[in-house]
Amino acid sequence: MSVPLPFPTTPYPRHDHEPRRQTEMKVLALGMPRTGTMSMYTALNELGYKCYHMAEAALDYRNGSLKNWQEAIVAKYYDLGDQYKGKDFDKMLWAYDAITDIPSILFAEELMDAYPDAQIILTTRDVDEWLPSMERSYYRVLNMKRWRLLEFLDNTYMRPYLHLLRTTLNIWTEKRWSDKDQLAATYIAHNAQIRGRAQMCRRKVLEFRFGRDGWEPLCAFLGKPVPADQPFPQVNRGDFIAQYHYIGFWLRLGYVLWPVVKMLVLAIVVWSLFEAYFEYYHGVNSVL
Repeated sequence: MSVPLPFPTTPYPRHDHEPRRQTEMKVLALGMPRTGTMSMYTALNELGYKCYHMAEAALDYRNGSLKNWQEAIVAKYYDLGDQYKGKDFDKMLWAYDAITDIPSILFAEELMDAYPDAQIILTTRDVDEWLPSMERSYYRVLNMKRWRLLEFLDNTYMRPYLHLLRTTLNIWTEKRWSDKDQLAATYIAHNAQIRGRAQMCRRKVLEFRFGRDGWEPLCAFLGKPVPADQPFPQVNRGDFIAQYHYIGFWLRLGYVLWPVVKMLVLAIVVWSLFEAYFEYYHGVNSVL
């Protein structure tokens, strides 16, 4: 890609200890995806927070993050299993003091209850701009037919990752992906839910709109100094995420197939050595 990635790409190792919250949750950025959530993720990290985002959930798959979120989602939205509440979310969020993006925002009210002292941010944009952005990202990624091959081969990462994305879109559209009116209604209802819940709990909300707002309102709300000579991050614009997934498909496919390739190479080498030995031994016996 022509721009540096705003998140790490190396999967996190398995925990060697029981996850326990290391610091209090300080920021809940609860806006819907495609409202600048990755830019907010980058900005919060630059301000010294350790922010959780779907990218972090994906990187932590070895510790069951994707499966845990899926478990929480089906419990809440399909009444299958025990619903997550309070410290249950620390199974995934224990190392972080800020969140944004899915899957966290699917549990906006639960997280507001679990972390009552965290400051609340709502990233927004016009719904007429948001819908085309969803089509260029979520819809474009999930409609890539090549995922079927990788899901079949990779049940530790790609299968739960894509399952989580599909489940999320099913919830937002009531399983009618083509119903953009329902998707728009979900977006509007989500924002209203955040505002209403915060008002009920007497908690302030910073409504943040990218392209209009920047460091000043964010830092004033959080009580942080404005970074000097540093433009506010603007990442994951246009079709960036679709291109990233396209490249990621081939990288992951190579990763999944590499053990098979090594075994094939080893088998060819062993067979070649065996064949060479057999020809040599047979030739020596013929001379004798």
